[in-house]
Amino acid sequence: MEDELDVDPRSDLMLGIEELRESRLAYDQAALYYDGKVPEVFTSVRLRRALAAHNIDFDLNFAKTPVDAVTDRLEIAGITGANDEQTALISKVWQDNQLDLEMPDVFRRAGEFGDAYLMVLPVEDDQGNVLRVEMYYNSPQTVRVIYDEENPRRKAFTIKRWCDGPYLRAEVLTDGLTERWTTGANSRGSEANDWKPWPADEEDPESWRIDNDWGEQPCFHFRTDRPYGCPEHYGAYGPQNAITKLQATHMGTVDSQGFPLRYALTETANTDTSDLEPGDFDDGDWPQDDRGAGPSDSGDDSSLKAGPGELLLLRGFKQVGQFDVAQPSVFLDPIQFNVRAMAVICTTPLHLFDPSGEQPSGQSVRAQDAPFTKKVGNRQLSYGATLREAFAFALRRLGIPDPVITIHWKPAETIDDVEGWQTVQAKIAAGVPRRQALIEAGYRAEQVDSWLTGTDDAELQRRVDVLASLADSAQKLGSAATLGVITSDQVTALLSGTIDDLEALAQAQEEG
Repeated sequence: MEDELDVDPRSDLMLGIEELRESRLAYDQAALYYDGKVPEVFTSVRLRRALAAHNIDFDLNFAKTPVDAVTDRLEIAGITGANDEQTALISKVWQDNQLDLEMPDVFRRAGEFGDAYLMVLPVEDDQGNVLRVEMYYNSPQTVRVIYDEENPRRKAFTIKRWCDGPYLRAEVLTDGLTERWTTGANSRGSEANDWKPWPADEEDPESWRIDNDWGEQPCFHFRTDRPYGCPEHYGAYGPQNAITKLQATHMGTVDSQGFPLRYALTETANTDTSDLEPGDFDDGDWPQDDRGAGPSDSGDDSSLKAGPGELLLLRGFKQVGQFDVAQPSVFLDPIQFNVRAMAVICTTPLHLFDPSGEQPSGQSVRAQDAPFTKKVGNRQLSYGATLREAFAFALRRLGIPDPVITIHWKPAETIDDVEGWQTVQAKIAAGVPRRQALIEAGYRAEQVDSWLTGTDDAELQRRVDVLASLADSAQKLGSAATLGVITSDQVTALLSGTIDDLEALAQAQEEG
């Protein structure tokens, strides 16, 4: 049996560092596209240098939309345990770590990079008792879980590497051990010998190895795919490159559209331009006053006077005119095409790229959103499984031996329009169980069960009818307001009064 001392303790460290190095380029690229900082690609070196020298920027970033669209639909409605005690403990962990702010950031980063990590670390007192559990996001640019080659679902180890002033620090986490490493000042850390143990306690040289009885690693991997994810906007890279180039080139033609390039043709044997000063064409060679104005800005350097009843006499010129400039549609039409291509490639509804434009409604929206809604549902499954693991780990550290965690998501899509409620009404009328019809409308099962408690079929049908009628009335009142028949304030007042009356009636029926 091989002696344990013969195993290089830096082997996992260097493997993890190499994995981080190889994956970093793709993560950096994903961040650039999300932030809209990818430079335009020019075939002309001269033009590229000119724009770079003047720091010209005409960002028109659509690539972040596929990421934000998914993130906006990922809302946690609640997390519960097997009993009230576990649920209360989960709520405390959630509040202590401000996860209502932290989790949306984790989901957004997971969409931006394809991967995101949630660290879950217990905080102990001097006697080893766990006081609380800390949860916080770590970037895949500095953290990476390395999976077992034989069983890709098992974590072999986790590597975390970061800069600390002139030093590089690293931690290698396995199921029962944390190893701490550091380099010397200003070392690149590319070689194994660059790294040395980093004790947690300067008085204890062996404290660079920290044992624990967790039996698992405190790093939880949120990902869009397995074993490692792909950015939600990866398919937008190409269309975004085209949009960036089209937008920058379009902006380059705006000056010509406002100030067209003009020309004057002379006769072959006549080039008499004695009445025209050089300032009529170019102020660059003339001295300027303190205001930056040249001779041609004064209006006194030309004998040509424009105005009613004036005669413009051009001596020696045969013909004048101006060059045609590029039409905006030459650039705007391809931009719209690339946005549509981006929507298709990234499985993101087109109307989410242009919320101010013409919006589909009702069944048309649901048909367009169906693939996107399915993608959001897949993210809920993947992220929900990881979040359950993280909270189960946290509760075990807090003394709950076998916690049962349930993640409740807000629906990725709910029906809230007249066509949708008419569909629900038709389903129930056709014999679909009322509970099933409401769940298919996008409402959570626990919500539906609470609504249906003590409600018979006749009452449910009446409520569905009321909602369908209210949605229909709201749509018609909105059309009337658009035509000017009624004001928006009157529409709001009418609907608010109707809703208040319905709520009062419902409350009276429940009390009766």
